[in-house]
Amino acid sequence: MMKKTNEAHTFHHLIRGIILIGLMLLLFKLLLTGNITLLIAPKMIRFIYFTLFVLLTLGIILIIRGTSEQKSTNQCDCEGEHSYPTSIGKSLFLYLLFIIPITTGFLFANNVLDSSVAMNRTIKLGASSSDTNQIKTIKNNKNTEKTNSTSDKNKTSSTVNNKNNFDNQPEPLTEKEYKKLKTDMLRTKNININDQLYVPMMSIIQDNLQDMIGKTVSTKGFVYREKNFMQNQIIVARFGISCCVADASVYGMMAKGNVTALPKDKWVQVTGVIAQTQFDGGTIPIIKIKQISKIAAPKQPYVFDVGVKIE
Repeated sequence: MMKKTNEAHTFHHLIRGIILIGLMLLLFKLLLTGNITLLIAPKMIRFIYFTLFVLLTLGIILIIRGTSEQKSTNQCDCEGEHSYPTSIGKSLFLYLLFIIPITTGFLFANNVLDSSVAMNRTIKLGASSSDTNQIKTIKNNKNTEKTNSTSDKNKTSSTVNNKNNFDNQPEPLTEKEYKKLKTDMLRTKNININDQLYVPMMSIIQDNLQDMIGKTVSTKGFVYREKNFMQNQIIVARFGISCCVADASVYGMMAKGNVTALPKDKWVQVTGVIAQTQFDGGTIPIIKIKQISKIAAPKQPYVFDVGVKIE
């Protein structure tokens, strides 16, 4: 009887060690391929390195225990009761809960969030669905890098910004940088909404909509349509991430023009004139399209909502 118990303990130690090693290898694969940023914000990657070390260590310990000839014990000197599954069926069910996700992670490609997810989330059109003052406090968005923004002066700094790999999450803007971005956007006639400053630029447009009307804006995103949209209306949408895809919000700007033939989820670059319209009881910006072109999905399809520092 004792021999059977030890064999059971050995099996469970071994399979649990293999599962931990498998999970570690899956995370390592995501890091090597860069696909980890399709699941979590870059600021969280430092924790993944720590997780790799912990999973590897625990996995090796369990495998050693599972292959050791030393007799196993199920006592841990705590007051709670611990036991392994008592039947093959229970063991199979328990371990498949871990094995199936790990296996599919290796076998299948990573999917990018699209319209099927967006339809179940609140669409922040020009940040109108959120408290836009929040960005001025600390908890909305974006980058300490000065701008890709709008005027010729900012084009120089945007060139510097774009040399950074977007897999590296930008730092929050300071209040001074946010105010400068706002001033530049109000002064220029042509606004280029770039990836690194996407959320604060969208918020600034919404907060100052009356001053933005008539300006030319350029933005990119995937095509999304609400059920009640007319055929000439779309949302040029982006998913914004604070921590991971589970907390992803959908940002975007409504656009109106010759878009009937565009399929959903197709990535487009849109240039047009900012106007205003009513949607769901609120006033939001809308782009009257002058030019629209199909583009390939960017390597990093998400934008990151990192906040504004209070000085």
